[in-house]
Parts: sequence; structure tokens; C-alpha cells
Amino acid sequence: MSGLSLFKHQEALMSAVKQSYLSGSQAVLMILPTGGGKTAIAAKIAQLAHAKGKRILFLAHRRELILQISRMLTVFGIGHGVILPDTFETKHSVQVASIATLARRLYPGKYQFDLIIIDEAHHAVNGSGLGAIIEAFPKAKLLGVTATPCRLDGRGLGKDAAGYFDALVEGPSVLELIEAGYLARPVVYAPPAGQEVDLRSVKVTAGDYNLGQLASVMDKALLTGDAVAHYRRHCDGAPALAFCVTVEHAEHVARQFREAGYRAAMLDGKTPDDRRDAMIRDLGRGELQVLASCNVVSEGTDIPIVAAAILLRPTASYALAMQQMGRVLRTYPGKQRATILDHAGNTRRHGLPTEPGQWSLANRPRNKSATNLHLTKDCVDCGALLPLAARTCPECSCVFEWARTTEEPPPTVAGELEAIDAVAVARERRREVARARSLEELQAIGRARGYKSGWAWHIWRERQQGAVTGQVAYG
Repeated sequence: MSGLSLFKHQEALMSAVKQSYLSGSQAVLMILPTGGGKTAIAAKIAQLAHAKGKRILFLAHRRELILQISRMLTVFGIGHGVILPDTFETKHSVQVASIATLARRLYPGKYQFDLIIIDEAHHAVNGSGLGAIIEAFPKAKLLGVTATPCRLDGRGLGKDAAGYFDALVEGPSVLELIEAGYLARPVVYAPPAGQEVDLRSVKVTAGDYNLGQLASVMDKALLTGDAVAHYRRHCDGAPALAFCVTVEHAEHVARQFREAGYRAAMLDGKTPDDRRDAMIRDLGRGELQVLASCNVVSEGTDIPIVAAAILLRPTASYALAMQQMGRVLRTYPGKQRATILDHAGNTRRHGLPTEPGQWSLANRPRNKSATNLHLTKDCVDCGALLPLAARTCPECSCVFEWARTTEEPPPTVAGELEAIDAVAVARERRREVARARSLEELQAIGRARGYKSGWAWHIWRERQQGAVTGQVAYG
């Protein structure tokens, strides 16, 4: 059989998925961070199932995702059909389909599938077009893949909630993939605490900020000029994605970068496919330096050569925030780090991309994920943003007294982003859990971080079991 060789973490995750099916699961939700190689794992599983004569359906909700899956199946030597509004091939036992297109063509008995693989499976809830397709094949096993199994509306993806899955299998975290060399180390520049964009005038509609009102706050020449200045200072000339609120906002951002002497373009949902593909290629070749987008490259789209993210769209969605930051974590030759310029305040709102998610198939309170995690402190000498528990500043070597304080952070210059070492923050938070020596201490950490009440019990139980096997859980 042809195809790529999976990396060690991909092989391990695939084995865990197979074991879940062998244990009786019929619908497995596989979680792996953006850039971890979910599509390759799904294609390998499809290859193995296809070799046994199984009929397989891949589902995705956007054309570019469908074409990405199709290319990956070709790499693995799997002949397949593609179902799109202008493409309809049914002779193959493996199909890659647009959810919207297939939902309109669900004639009784027309298709039969043994395995359905769902890309961006956090959309798989009942009452949707995707749900109608799943329900049309009740005997098929399900495999959902996603980096962020949560929704703004709080609906759970489990079959006992609003979805269809009966098992959750989680791969390595962002931090683990960084430490293993599979993802780039992120350096985040964010507004100092208390100096984020003022969104008090922006209403929340359907769980997220009203786009029209949000654009009136974010689409300002002064703010965009600040983004240009920080790009020049921290990642001058590097291939960058700017995430914008509206198409008009994206146009303004691209124009202001061009006026500053950079090669910049705007990409939206109406950009023709060939033009969009050319823009992504140009970004990788250095012919474009900044690509401003609106709702096109936030989820699923594979952009292999990008070194920086310019966050200009505040969001109450944890999933959207992590998807945007995850776009720049992919590695490529010569890439030393991933730069995240957070003018939207999303890292203050949702945490850093290295912060592990707390996942469940159950329903959760609506929009609970939009929390301020307060992960950092300001250096009293140079103003750099550091992990809360840092004892020295890596920027200026200032030594901190190890004592609790209620003092306000020192004043900083308005409009200035400060650096956050995301890996250092994540490692310190992991060490904080490791230092906890009782269930009560773990519960206190969980409450401070906004975790579910069962998190501390889970870590404590694993530790007690590990005391017997010699493997101790540290969260």
C-alpha cells in the first residue's frame, strides 16, 4: 500500500482510535491540535478500511477542505470520488463530499457506507445538515476529527447530549507537539492587562460579538497602523495572516500594509478558488508578505508557509481563537518560531495556544469558554510579560521576590504589545500541578483555572493508580 509514513504520535493516536472501536465504540471523536496531522491519520484509517472492502464517506463543509482531503487520499493511493455542486462521481467506494451538497442528494438507498469520517467534527450536532447525513446511515461507524471539540452554543458532541459520539480519544497537546519538534514555538505579543480593546459597546449575538458593532471598534486606521508597526518591529517581512472582522475590514488592513510598503492582499469567501490558491502559494514564495482574511483561513485550511498571525478579530469563541493561532504553528525549514501579534486580546480572553483544553462530550454552559485566565505578570523593570510564577525575567534578568502581592502592575505605554512566552507559561502551569501534593491543592488549582470539578479527581485518581505502576500523572 502506498502513502505517507505516519509520525510516532500519529501512529499512537491511530492505535488508540482502533482500540476504542475494538472496545465497543461505534462513534469515536479524535482530538489533535491544529498542525498535528489529523487528515493523514484519517486517510491512513481509510486506507486500512478500504483494503478490507469497506465503503467510506469523508465529509467536510468547505470546498478547500474537501480538496485537501482528496489530495491526501491520492497520496495514500486511494481511488475516490468527489461530491461537490459541480462534481459528482459515485462509482468509487470512497467518497469525499460537501456536507451541503450531499444533504440535498440523500435519496433513499442511493448510497451505502460502512465508515463516515467527519472533518471539523465540532459541527456534528443533531438538527443540522451534517446530522441529517449521519442519521441517514445508522449502521455506519463514525470517526470525527477536530482540534477543538467545543461550541459557542454549549451543545455537547456526545450521543447523550446534542451529538453522535460515544467515545473521545485525545492525542498529544500543543506543548507536547512543540517539545517533540512537530510544531513551532509560539511567541505571543499581547496588550498589557487592562489595556485591551474596549468592547463594552459591542453586543453578543448568537454567542459571539456582533460583527457589525465589532467592526466599528476594530476597523480604525489608528489600530491597523499599530498592527503594521508591531509587524515591522517583531516579524518584518515574514509571511503573515491577518484575521479580520469583515471583508471591508480585511480590505482596509491589506491596503494599509501596502501603503506601508508591504506586499499585501485580501482574501474572503468570494475569492475564486484559483486566485485563493495562488495567494497562498505567493505567501509561501515571499511574493506576498501579508494576507488579510475574513472567515476563510480560520478553520481547517492548510497554509503550510506562514510565520506570523495578526489577530484583529476579538471573539468569544475559544475554538475560533485557537484555530486562528494554530494556523501559524506548523513548522517548515528555517522557521525558528511562530509570532502571534494579538491586537484582539484573545490570548487574555481564552489563554495561550499552549494551554491544554479540558474536553468532554457533555453539554456545557453556553459560552463558558470565554474566560480571562490571567496567566501572566509584568516585569517591574522592563515591562515584559512573564509567567505568573517566574522568579527572574529572561529579558532583563530582574529577580523577583517570591511573595504574594496585590499591587497593580506598573504603567505601560498605551498601544504597546508585550511578549508572552507561551511555552514557558504552559510548562510553569504543568509544574504547578506537579507540585500539588493533595487533592485539595489540585481542586484549588482547578477552581483558579476555571476547570470542571472532575479535573482534580481525574488527576488524583491517575496518581493513585500510577503509584502502583510507577507512572504518576502531573496534568
